[in-house]
Parts: sequence; structure tokens; C-alpha cells
Amino acid sequence: MTDEGAYLRYPHLHGDLICFAAEDDLWIAPLRAGRAWRLTVDRTRISHPRFSPDGQRIACVTWRSLDPEIYLVPVRGGPSQRLTYWGAGDTRVRGWTPEGDVLAVASHGQPFSYYSWAYRVPVDGPSGPGAAGSQLPWGPVADIAVAEQGGERRTLLLSGRPPHEPAAWKRYRGGAMGRLWLHGTRLLPDLEGHLDCAMFVGERIAFLSDHEGVGNLYSCCPDGSDLRRHTDHDAFYARHAATDGRRVIYQCAGELWLVDDFSHTAKPRRLDVQLGGPRAGRRPYQVPAADHLDSLAVDTTGRASAVCVRGSLYWLTHRDGPARAIADEPGVRVRLPEMLGDTGRIAYITDAEGEDAIEVADLPRASGPRRPVRLAAGRLGRVLELVSSPDGETLAVASHDGALLLVDVGQTEEADPRSGVTELIRSLNGPVHDLAFSPDSRWLAWAHPGVGRSLSQIKIAKITESAAILDVTDGRFEDEQPVFTRDGRFLAFLSWRGFDPVYDVHTGDLSFPLGCRPYLVPLSSATLSPFAL
Repeated sequence: MTDEGAYLRYPHLHGDLICFAAEDDLWIAPLRAGRAWRLTVDRTRISHPRFSPDGQRIACVTWRSLDPEIYLVPVRGGPSQRLTYWGAGDTRVRGWTPEGDVLAVASHGQPFSYYSWAYRVPVDGPSGPGAAGSQLPWGPVADIAVAEQGGERRTLLLSGRPPHEPAAWKRYRGGAMGRLWLHGTRLLPDLEGHLDCAMFVGERIAFLSDHEGVGNLYSCCPDGSDLRRHTDHDAFYARHAATDGRRVIYQCAGELWLVDDFSHTAKPRRLDVQLGGPRAGRRPYQVPAADHLDSLAVDTTGRASAVCVRGSLYWLTHRDGPARAIADEPGVRVRLPEMLGDTGRIAYITDAEGEDAIEVADLPRASGPRRPVRLAAGRLGRVLELVSSPDGETLAVASHDGALLLVDVGQTEEADPRSGVTELIRSLNGPVHDLAFSPDSRWLAWAHPGVGRSLSQIKIAKITESAAILDVTDGRFEDEQPVFTRDGRFLAFLSWRGFDPVYDVHTGDLSFPLGCRPYLVPLSSATLSPFAL
């Protein structure tokens, strides 16, 4: 990334001009230090621009028509011309032929995206959906370059590489690292590196490789001898290298670098490009709250809710009225809100002190809220579930280490923040889950994990000083989601205990579609079955 915060990609050069992609548009800048100007205003993805041999036009790939297609853009400005109607998601411009046709690689008409072929696309012929260019007879290739070298027309191919650049597959050493071919002869067969961007540069062959750990620019003679390394990047990969036949320009960490000397002692130099754009991708923008809703808690009247959005807590009325913040401190994440009965208070988990703690705050009101009270900081572990009793006096906390904790929040103004935490039980087989209080706030039910990955049993405990714990089920099945009925006489839960196989109507094999059913347990021996006649 440049000093001005711009991220420059896909460079190419011609004469004293360079072109590149930034802020989803095509830009041109002088090769020497100077300010760049925008050539397109499509505000959509753009990639792989290449100057024409005469420097008057630029062929590039743009997503203006939803699919990547090749367009021709005049360097002096003006409307662009669409050249392809392929609809291939991996279309890439690789350069120009000496005759002035565009060289491209795409999987147009192929069954798989990694079957990309090389195409020769004329720029002055007929245009439209029927003008697809001519497919070159080289088979599936990932890159192609054509040039006059040593008085002979030569074709350089890169095959055996998927449509991913090495920077996305760092230090990949599988069978798709890529193979360089020059007129049917493979170059550097023993080079164990991920190859990319094959180019003719003067009398040498240049390419990108990460066989020494990080992607850098290398070159060799046409017979594969005299391998040289021309860049020394050790933190970020050199990417998107392109050439004009004499020099190579590439991108590294959002900056542009130029190699114009391929001797043993030459070093690349960083180009100073001043981008005049507004950095649209970095400006603040509104985040849709509906896409980032974490959790919510409805008050006892049903007229408003506390909504947790991206780590902040807000108070929303259900009919109209503004959204009011309950907890929105920058750098602090708030989650798992719970209404404390009809006391006009709300509890939630906060990481303001680094470790999870409970914070109790007043709901927004006309007189103004009091300062929130923070409880049990550093004593809860990582909280997975938080449930409040109906009277708002007790919170049940399920921690990641299997502990089930009770926190007294009845007198938060006078209470010591370090007191009021009681461990009810601790599981050795994972965290407890599905906490539920009885309507009178005297009993707590939960699903206690058993031995194995899925077995669990229902337990209930009386919230008193003795804290008597009773087993509702024996743990032979997967029992979960206990809940008390409104009158407190029954406990309902779900259980996976039906193992009567039936033949599936689609596959014809045996399955257990009715394995999970709801069950009802009377909490007193004197309670009659609600299904009794």
C-alpha cells in the first residue's frame, strides 16, 4: 500500500506511461514521479490491463457486464469497446501479438474452469456475441506470450497451473505448480516452485516463482540456463508482473516496482505514483443492522427489545421511536442480553476488562439511566449462556469449562463486585447448556452432558442454600432443551430416543425420521397426567 493509502494492482507499461487498477477503475500515470488520472469510471472490478503495441489503446478485463469480459479502452479517453461475450469467470488478458491482436486466456466453452485455453481476439474485426476470437492449438494453458526473439517468432506457454496466483497458494508444492514451455521444450523442469507470469524480456525469459520461499522475479536464458533472481522481497509476494519487452513492472503489497536491468547486480526500484482518488473503499459507511444482529431480549411488556448489533446494545421500541444506546463503548464487545424480570434493568456480558464480566444497567427512561454495575469480572470464564430468573434476582451462567454458576444481582448497588458468584455444579464432559428457570424462580433446569459426544441428561436444582440437585433423566439418551410449563407443574424437554427404523421414500434405505420427540415430566407425584381421560 502506498503512503497515501492507495492499493495499486495489475500494472503494465508502455514508453513513459504506466497503467494499473485501483479503486475498481483503470488509471494511467507517468512512469516518472507524477499524479495519475482515471481512465474509467465503471466502479466495478477490473484486471489485467495491457497497452497495445502502438500505445494508443488498452485491453483489459472488466466486470461491467457482471461477467468478466475483455474491453478496449482508448488511452486518450472515450467510450470503450467490448470484444468478447464469453461469460467465463477466469478470463484474463495476457498481452498482444505483433500483428495487433489481443492474447487472452479463458475457459470459454470448457466444462471446467481449470481447462483454460489461449485465444487470439482481433480488435478491428466484427464485434458482437458471435465474435469469440480464435482458439489457439496449444491445449489447456494458464499463460501465453508471443514475441519475436532472435529473428524468430516464439511462443512461451505456462501450463499445469490452476487459475490461482501463487500469492493465494503460498509455498504450494503439489502437482499444479506450473510448467514453462518454449516451442515444445520444457524449461527448468527441476525448479520446485509455483510459477506465474511468463514473459519475453529482451533475449531472456522472465517469470515469477516462490521456489525460495517467497514469490520473486526470476529470469533465465531461452535454453533454461543462467537462472537469475532480480528481486529480494521477503515479506510479500511479487505479483501481476508484466512487460513491454524490455522492462518488467509488478506489484508487491499494493506498491508498484520496476525492473529495467536484468544484470546480476541490478536492483528493482519503487515507483512513486500519486493517486488522486477519494479512497472510496476506505471511507466510513453505514452497516445494515439486520445483517449483523447477534441476539435480543424482549421486555416483559412486549413493547420493546434490547438488540445486540455488532457488539453494541440498543433499545428499540416495536412500533416507533428512536433507537437508544444501552452499551456502545468503542473497543468493547457486549453480548447475551437478558431482561431482569420487571425490575427495569438488563444484564449482559461485556469484555471491557479483557475477561468476561456481567454488567447490569438500567433500561432507558425519562429520568436518565444510572451508571452500569459490573460484576464477577474474571470469575466466569468464557460465558456461553446467560439466563435470568423471572424475578430478576438471579442469573445462571454456563461457562466454557463446564461450570454452572449462579450470580446474585438483586442488590447490585450495595453488593461487592467480587461476591455473589456460586458454583452450582461442574461438568467433566463439556459445557452445560439449555438453561431454564421455573416460573417462581426457585428451580433451575439444564441439559448436562454425559459420556460420549451426544449423550446428555436433564437435571434440575433448587435455588436455595442447600442447592439440591435432582436427575430428571438417566443420561442414556440425548435429552435437551428443558423448559418449565407456565404453571410450574411439568417439565418439558426434547429427547432423541426413538429408534424405530422406517424405509426412506427417496433412497429406499432405513432411517430414523421420528427419533426426536417432546416429552413431559410431572414434577409432583400428585400431579395427574394432562392426557388422562
